[in-house]
Amino acid sequence: MLTPKTQTSDIVELSVSAWFYRNRTIAGFDNPARSLYVSIREMVENSLDACEDALVPPEVTVLLSAENEPDEESGILSAGPQIYRLTVKDNGSGMEKDSIPVLIGKMLTGTKFTQRQSRGTFGLGGSLALLYGQVTTQEPIEVVTGRRGSEVGHRVLMRLDIENNAPDIVESNTISKAREESGTMVSFALEGDWIRSKKRIMDYFTQTSLILPNASLMFETPDDELVRFDRLVNMALERPEEMPPHPRGIDTEMLKRMLSSSRSKSLKSFLVNSFQRVGETIATEFLSYAGLDPEAEPSEVGQGALVALMNAMSTYERFLPPSPKSLSPAGVEILEAGVRRLEPDYAVFRQRSPSVHEGHPFIVETGVAFGGKLEQGTKLYRFANRIPLLYDEGSDVSHKVVKSLNLKHYGLRQEDPLAFIVHICSTKIPYKTVGKEYIADVDSVRREVDLGIKDCLRELKKKLRRRERVTRDRRRRSKMIAYYEFMADTLSSAIGRNVSLDDLPIFNGGDEQ
Repeated sequence: MLTPKTQTSDIVELSVSAWFYRNRTIAGFDNPARSLYVSIREMVENSLDACEDALVPPEVTVLLSAENEPDEESGILSAGPQIYRLTVKDNGSGMEKDSIPVLIGKMLTGTKFTQRQSRGTFGLGGSLALLYGQVTTQEPIEVVTGRRGSEVGHRVLMRLDIENNAPDIVESNTISKAREESGTMVSFALEGDWIRSKKRIMDYFTQTSLILPNASLMFETPDDELVRFDRLVNMALERPEEMPPHPRGIDTEMLKRMLSSSRSKSLKSFLVNSFQRVGETIATEFLSYAGLDPEAEPSEVGQGALVALMNAMSTYERFLPPSPKSLSPAGVEILEAGVRRLEPDYAVFRQRSPSVHEGHPFIVETGVAFGGKLEQGTKLYRFANRIPLLYDEGSDVSHKVVKSLNLKHYGLRQEDPLAFIVHICSTKIPYKTVGKEYIADVDSVRREVDLGIKDCLRELKKKLRRRERVTRDRRRRSKMIAYYEFMADTLSSAIGRNVSLDDLPIFNGGDEQ
């Protein structure tokens, strides 16, 4: 029964896009400076995913231009929020004409809601960037795309219908293109603060080039500066395989939906066909453990049996770990190539064995770089699914691990030129926020990061000790040479003839006596 204060006419139902429009700060769109950074990051990462899905080394071009002219005398843009145009172009596989409005103009739609690694997690970032641009400028979004092998591409001018979470096509037409060309260009206007966000954006491109040395990145700034990060290695990363869910990675509602939609004739075949790394033997043993009939039809599982099945999944200990085939770690070779941009004296990398968190596989890759052109002091580079993480470092699990290290055990000091690199890849990164800026302090993740970093430090310690021995031997030999040069000069004066170092036994191999 409705109370007098709650009438039917007062009840409002928000669409997904309307809700996120009202709560966009949770995804990082909380001020013009950070919104500009997040918008660039999300659009670039969509392009990188498109290139990697197409199995081509990424080529991404970003153009950011100010609508207002710079100051005539200084040639510098004025401080504070203003309108910019952001254009991002890639060499990915492109999109079909009918897919453009859905993939670009509708939230929580996309190709990333699968059991395989991808940068996108929530299906929101790119759409939120476009939504933010529209609400701050009221200008339409331009999309130009084309697929390889076709002589025509498509250009779409569209707006976002926020209240209905739907695209609104303003204009659509075909364009001519070369058959070998493919990719997508997205261009839209947005409010931003370049002066305040410049350092963060430049750091983002620099760190992206570290984790993706196989990518070619070009960024034209509003200051008319062209920043390039050329490809260092010419290889495409392997595309991870899509895998069925793991029994430990689902909840009761998901299990209920899977049972109702399954075409399997028995619970045993349902488990074998619906989950990864569950064979007939494990399925039979598990159903016996759960006290359920292996021949029962999945569609006839009642609420009681459903709860029993779910409880058994959470406690059964003989399930095999999730398959790492759904992951695409960077690899030691790629990380070594990327860190060359920092020009250290030494760099050590390790890739840990696959581990599991909440039924999702993850792999931790760690590295430690030392000396060379690194700045004095400890620096941490954090990555997740090949995304640089730049905000909220103090809350990140990697930061807590690095902070807890006793560097003296490895012959190092806090003021040494030292860089830590941590990359975590998973089908479900345990981010703490929708903004994807830091990773939760999960025990299983923390343990892998800690072990990986300490393994790198031990190897670095060996390299530094070896260098110290070589340096010490050179110093000792240099002192000996200086001493024997003094002896040769003294002998020359005493006997009235020149004595060279070759005349001394230690240098000519003769008997020292």
